[in-house]
Amino acid sequence: MKNKQIIFGLLFNGLIAQSGSNQIVVEETMFMDAPYVGEITTTNIKYAADGLYREETQMEVGSFFIRMAMGGNQKYGSILDGKKELRTIYNLKEEEYAQENFEGIRNNDGTPTLKGMENSFGRGGGNSNQNSNDSEEDESNDNGGEDESNENNEDNVGFERTISDNFEKIAGFKAKKVTTKMMGNQGPVLIEEWFTIDTTLFQYVSDMKTELVVSYGGKNQQSPRSFSEMMLKNQGHEFESVDGRMIKYKMERKDDDDDDGFTMLWQIKSAKKMPFNRSDFEIPKDHKKVDKLD
Repeated sequence: MKNKQIIFGLLFNGLIAQSGSNQIVVEETMFMDAPYVGEITTTNIKYAADGLYREETQMEVGSFFIRMAMGGNQKYGSILDGKKELRTIYNLKEEEYAQENFEGIRNNDGTPTLKGMENSFGRGGGNSNQNSNDSEEDESNDNGGEDESNENNEDNVGFERTISDNFEKIAGFKAKKVTTKMMGNQGPVLIEEWFTIDTTLFQYVSDMKTELVVSYGGKNQQSPRSFSEMMLKNQGHEFESVDGRMIKYKMERKDDDDDDGFTMLWQIKSAKKMPFNRSDFEIPKDHKKVDKLD
């Protein structure tokens, strides 16, 4: 069965790449509610086609004071064009963009010199292979939530873990739910994760980004396959796992007084193969080119 999936994935990736006639679009959402910060909702859309990758993020902050400190709600992104060997970062709110070529990044040891607005909130869905790493663009923070996990690792003393026998539909994909309850001095942390073995679309997007980042000498950056597995491994626990790629997770801690509780919810909203649209990988013509973004 696994061999059939691998063969199908290779064929599918080849069909997508042929003549640039198709693209994959993946939409993710992230919701966080934490003390002092309040509610923050992030929508992330990834576009991938042959030699092209775009990632666009919209951030909405519920707290007035936090929102004002950040300069308001934000919408920004980046484009990697392997054919032109060009990296573009942009701010849709300010209608500005900046560019650098891959050769300049190579001369800087594979590190982009232009810094975009970093998405500092957690995402998931790392490589479906438990022992492999994804190459990620340096400005992307796909390890989001790891700091929170490490904080809880310090005082976790036990855990409960259940794997559902049934499948649920998440964004049209069959997924199996894994529930992990981490015990600790600060109270229990409940982590619910959903995994799918139908990973072809996600893998294509990840592979295209990796290919482009590696082409300018970018460094690998590990993306967590599962937050619960990462925490359990750090604790030295043995546990049962499931195959596939995470497409949804919910992490929460609720205290009696609810002052120090937090909630994080990330999930894939949609993943589709679509006809190639060149404008999805271009900056609006009315945007102003600048040397760097503020």
